[in-house]
Amino acid sequence: MLLQATAGFSSKNLIGSGSFGSVYKGTLDQEERLVAVKVLNLQKKGASKSFLAECNALKRIRHRKLVKLLTCCSGTNYKGNGFKALCF
Repeated sequence: MLLQATAGFSSKNLIGSGSFGSVYKGTLDQEERLVAVKVLNLQKKGASKSFLAECNALKRIRHRKLVKLLTCCSGTNYKGNGFKALCF
């Protein structure tokens, strides 16, 4: 679903990159809702720890100036590699 929403995490949908990953814009087909998908680079030391910290912090935060965390994903991608992402 996230792969389709971001056109395969295409560079044309890349919003920005940070120390632990990249953020892509996407559109969820069924609802045509715009989302931002942060994909962590698990090759970077500390990325998994950062993912857990963000999940724990963002699930409790509600503020009018922050975007809502819709879901988080953790598993294996289509290439068989580890995959962790946050969907806003």
